[in-house]
Amino acid sequence: MRDGVRSLRPRRTACRACETTHVLLPAWSVPRRRDGAEVIGEALLAKAQGAGHRTIAARLGRPPGTVRGWLRTFARRAEAIGCCARRWAYAIDATITPARPAGSPFVDAVEALAVAARVCRGQLGLRAGPWELSVALTGGLLHGRPRDPGF
Repeated sequence: MRDGVRSLRPRRTACRACETTHVLLPAWSVPRRRDGAEVIGEALLAKAQGAGHRTIAARLGRPPGTVRGWLRTFARRAEAIGCCARRWAYAIDATITPARPAGSPFVDAVEALAVAARVCRGQLGLRAGPWELSVALTGGLLHGRPRDPGF
């Protein structure tokens, strides 16, 4: 976490429909990553604002290779994540106006996540932080296929 270490003991549950087990993680936990959503989100935001991975790593106190990996993984998935976030935002509040494209899928995805988090907090009254909401909406930010709101 940004302010220290937080222990996690994942719970498992069995799905009767698909007959498999699933690991249940809190929203602050990014699947398959040691750092929390706030730390990784801060790195993504800094990259969207133009910082390089070494600068971000120094600011966060993380190895440059780790930060570079987060940024590369997010960049590969940026279009899908941005699309997912925009769809969730529109599903929750159909009156929002779409943001203008920034010219970079990475920046567009970070902006779409911010809009979706704002809509969740405003329309649904959720108190979670923006990066926790981003993890919940996308199914993990850096892992797997983004969740689709179903339309």
